[in-house]
Amino acid sequence: MGIKKAVLVLMHVIVITANAQQDSLRSIFSYGATLHKGFIFAHSREVQNTANSYPTGFQIDFNWQLADAKTWNTCYCYPKTGFFIQYFNFDNQFLGHAITSAAFIEPFFSFAHRINMSIKAAAGLSYLTNPYHPLSNPNNLSYSLPITGFVSLGLGAHVKLSERLSMSAYIHYNHVSNGGIKDPNKGVNWPTAALGIDYRPIVASLPVREKTKYKNYKGKLPRVDMSVFWSSKTVQAGEKDRWMIGGITAQVSKQTGIFNALTLGAEWNIDNSLRERLKRNGKSDISNQRAAITVGHEFLMGKIIFSQQLGVYLFNPSGYFDPVFQRYGLLYRLSDNWGIGMNVLAHRQVANFLDFRIIYSL
Repeated sequence: MGIKKAVLVLMHVIVITANAQQDSLRSIFSYGATLHKGFIFAHSREVQNTANSYPTGFQIDFNWQLADAKTWNTCYCYPKTGFFIQYFNFDNQFLGHAITSAAFIEPFFSFAHRINMSIKAAAGLSYLTNPYHPLSNPNNLSYSLPITGFVSLGLGAHVKLSERLSMSAYIHYNHVSNGGIKDPNKGVNWPTAALGIDYRPIVASLPVREKTKYKNYKGKLPRVDMSVFWSSKTVQAGEKDRWMIGGITAQVSKQTGIFNALTLGAEWNIDNSLRERLKRNGKSDISNQRAAITVGHEFLMGKIIFSQQLGVYLFNPSGYFDPVFQRYGLLYRLSDNWGIGMNVLAHRQVANFLDFRIIYSL
């Protein structure tokens, strides 16, 4: 009887421990490998020498799939976060090669089935081997710095092969640009199709949780953000002198879903690189200021907000810029009231400037 009792007690302890581990499970680690193949999108006349190029890439991912209740209640999904190291051969003598390290977030949906879908957003830095040089590489108008910003957005489908192994297929849109820090800077845009595998060293199952009636956001008042931003840029390619850019913004953000919000804003900036450009062209009497209104969307991922905006200039007297622009931003919330971020303003496919900003939320 003593042995039976001991066995029963041991089994009971094992069950309790397993349940406790399942309840306290916060993330599941995995690593993966991915092969990419794509083409370069020659988006403007200046970079037509990159057309008919077909980049090939290889990537190693280090993933942590979040599995806690708080994450589930935020998006009704179990996103992966982590970083990857990536190599690309651009298949173009002017562009050379790229080695990239980037962080990512990847929400997964329909996790209870063998087939899942995901959206993967990544941002990081790329080391590029063949930047523009007026003598040795004058035909590369796509990038002029060896270290350049990288962003990517992808849609993935995943098939679970076993408790440890899964296979993935992706479609990605990749972009490198220095955000207008140095010209020439037309950027490299290359869509890819990719196949990959993902391996979990330890077998662990994602908890099955119900979708509760999440209505907290419906009673929230709109968020009002005030921000100041600054940047700098050269007037022409190859110059060393940089000119300051500064501005202010006001924006109202209304949450419309668990992790979606719509925005309406206004902004003003003063651009000293534009003032110098006007001066050189004999137009010193024209203002170097710009003012605009914007509408946009935000992805709300806890303390991180990824924003996309479309803007229209109300005041743009120089005439050097398109009347419509785009802006893409990444904000990190330090507290309920304060945040820091960086944004890229672009006219069509060409970045105008990359700014850094401090945000105060009312």
